[in-house]
Formats: sequence, structure tokens, C-alpha cells
Amino acid sequence: MGIGKSSSLLDYLRFGAFYFKDESYIESLRRTGLFNDLQKARFIIFVSTIRERDERFLQELNAKCPGEPPYNKNILDLIRSGENIVTTQSLFGFFNDETIEAFRKSDCVYHAFFDEIPSLFRGVIGGAQRPDTFDGITRFGTADVLLMQQEHMIVQKNGIVEFNPDCDYNRKSKEYKVFDAVKNLSRSCTLYPSGDRDGRFTSIVAFAKRELFACFKFCWFFSYLTRGSMLHKYCLLNDINMEYCHIKSRLMMRNPDGEYTEIYPEGMERLVILDDKLFNMESSLSKEWYKRLRTDKTGRGLKTLKTRFQNAYAFMRAHGVRGNTFMFTTFNAYKDMLQSDGKHYPTLKRFLPCNTKATNDYSNCTGVAYLCNRFFDVNCTNFLSQRAKEQNIPELEFDNDNYALSELLQFIWRSNVRVKDSDKPVYVWVPDKRMRRLLQDFRQRALESKGKSL
Repeated sequence: MGIGKSSSLLDYLRFGAFYFKDESYIESLRRTGLFNDLQKARFIIFVSTIRERDERFLQELNAKCPGEPPYNKNILDLIRSGENIVTTQSLFGFFNDETIEAFRKSDCVYHAFFDEIPSLFRGVIGGAQRPDTFDGITRFGTADVLLMQQEHMIVQKNGIVEFNPDCDYNRKSKEYKVFDAVKNLSRSCTLYPSGDRDGRFTSIVAFAKRELFACFKFCWFFSYLTRGSMLHKYCLLNDINMEYCHIKSRLMMRNPDGEYTEIYPEGMERLVILDDKLFNMESSLSKEWYKRLRTDKTGRGLKTLKTRFQNAYAFMRAHGVRGNTFMFTTFNAYKDMLQSDGKHYPTLKRFLPCNTKATNDYSNCTGVAYLCNRFFDVNCTNFLSQRAKEQNIPELEFDNDNYALSELLQFIWRSNVRVKDSDKPVYVWVPDKRMRRLLQDFRQRALESKGKSL
């Protein structure tokens, strides 16, 4: 969010204890009697992109990255050798029991740093709502989950679903091999039962294993609006203590009593939020709306959206925005519906995925269009709601508004608003009513906190 979190992290690592790799030096410190508890500290950093890893972190730190595929195997050698490591968030998704064992057996104590919240919710088996793509575990339906229970492939123990290695499935032929996807998932995830039909659960919700984090001395997560986020819910679900910090003058500082405080990014006063019937849509720009739009033979909804797009871009052009200073997004699966020849609004060359984070490549942009209404996976939110009631922990209920606002702000802050020494206005078009209201309310709170008014 333009507050210098990556710079602060680099400073923290450069001047921390992570570079004391000489064992004789560490031993000499222990002999003084003042450093008896000194441990061989190492770090592992998870960044969003390969470019960020190679062009920034590896250039500025004494660290290594997994060099050759298979990367999930290559990283085991780095851990066993006690190296400082920089890798990508995507590789974290492949960590499993073998990775956990390598960290636990290491004679170094690793601290983990995540330059954004990693993927903690990993998917649903037999979910009520299917995603846009059908691969891996998403191919399974409720009938498959019931079949796995009937065949004793999976069993429920203490509220957790476990794969049964002694079931007949392991000795049966090819027709059951499709369930290997579930067996493999159980190696890197904790599986929870969800739903009920005649005493059997109807779906399985997968989260990253708690043990993946327990093998580190500390885990640091550098993100925004973390209270109410999936990280917050994951910690509640797994009984993990969280403390909140903030960055000030490139220093990582603990909040008073470690409690959460809403801190507003700089530059909110520069946002010009378009709000007029010429720009606004009455429809909710959700994934379901786009899905219906694709099959709508009348084409009215798409025509209205494109007209609003033309109006918004014409307004921005009148205020100095050009094609190379404009960026827009919608759901990846439906971006082709907004294909343009560039006459009325920019082509897909100015498109970014709606979950874009951790890039400064668009900091020249003074025009932003956000054409989607964001909600987290409904299977996951239903599961958390169920758990909140069962365990009497209201905070487990997922806050979709907090999620949507966080995603929207992250996208907008790829633009020129992140440039501290710029005074240019940044024009933001959010045609969906819910998303626009979330942004407007947040902006109002930010300005009020600084003693300003709209």
C-alpha cells in the first residue's frame, strides 16, 4: 500500500542476526556469558513475483533461491544447508510434510516473512458452488465425498478428515486412482468436514496445515486490513496468537499491546471517485452476473456496461488520462467480453488481473477502472460461519466487505496514488454500487482521521 513495507523488511533483515553464519563467531558470543540463548537464525521470505525475488531481494540480501526444478525438492537442500532463502508465494503452496520435517530437523532457527498473505484456504471438495475451471479437486462433487466415506477412503477424527491408508482403495484398480488428488491434498492441508446429509458430511474444506507455520520461530505477514482477513480467521481457527505492527519511517513497530489499529494510507485525498448515472451500473458486477451476461442473447447488459465504460473513460480523458496512464480490471474469465479496438476505451493491453499486488509497474497511471464485485469463496465462508456457531466464536464469521475493500485498495494502490511526491489526482471508476460505497466510506474515514472533510 505504498508505505515501504518491502524496504522496511530489507532493512530489518540486513541489520538483524540473520547474517551471523560463522559458527565460531556465534560460539565466541556465547562464551561471554551474555548470549547463551543465541541461536543460528535464518530467514525465508515469500514474495509475490519471480521478478521481485530476482531483481530486488536477491540483489540486496545474502540469500539463495531454489535454482532448478523440481523447486519443492530443491528447497529442501537449501534448508538442510542452513541457507537464507527467498522464494515465491506459489512455492509455499507446495510445502508439505517433507518440508516441515526439513525445517524441524535443521540446526538453524528459521523466521518466515510473507510479503503478502499467502493462500491459506486451499479449496473445497464437493462444494456447493463450482469455480470457473474444473481441475484437481474441483472435479469432485458431493456424491464423490459420500462415496469416499462409504468406501472408508476417508475418516473423521476429532473434527478433522484424514485419508485412510489401510482402505481397500489402495489395492483397487484404476477407477479409484482419481482420488489420488485428495490423498495428495491431505499431505499439505488440514481437511475439515462441512455440511450434513444423513449423518455424513457433504464436502471437505482444505486449509494450509498449521504445522507449516509452527516450524518457524516467528511468522511475519506484510499486508493491509489484516484484521477480518483470511489470515485473521485462519489464526482463530487454529488457535494462533496474532500481534499487529505498523511501519513508521521504515521501522517495523509493534502496536500498543499488539492490538489492531486501522491505519489509513497516504494519498486518499487525491482519489476522485466517479459517481454519476452516466458511470454507475444498477446490476451487481459479480461473477454470477458476468456468467449470465455471457449467455444473454439480448446483449443489453453488456451494451450498458460498455456504454458506461466509454463515458467513464471519456471523462478521464478530459482530465488528462491517456491510454498509457490507464489500468482496468474485471474477473479473468470474463475479460474477453470487454475486448476493444481502442477507439472508445483502451484495449486489453491495459488490463490487470483483479488480484494484482506487489508491483510498481503502473505507478504512472492516473485512471483506474474496477469492474467487479468481490466475494470470497462461498463454500469457505459457509464453513467458517458453521464453525463460528458450533464453537461460539462470532469472530470466525468471514467479513466479505473487509475482503472486498482490501482487494479494491490493493488494486488502486498499483496506480500513481502510491507515489508520495506526486500531487496528481487519480480518477477511479467503480461502477458496482457496493464496491463504490465501500471505497467512499473508507475514504471518508481516512479524511476524517486526518482532520479533513470532503
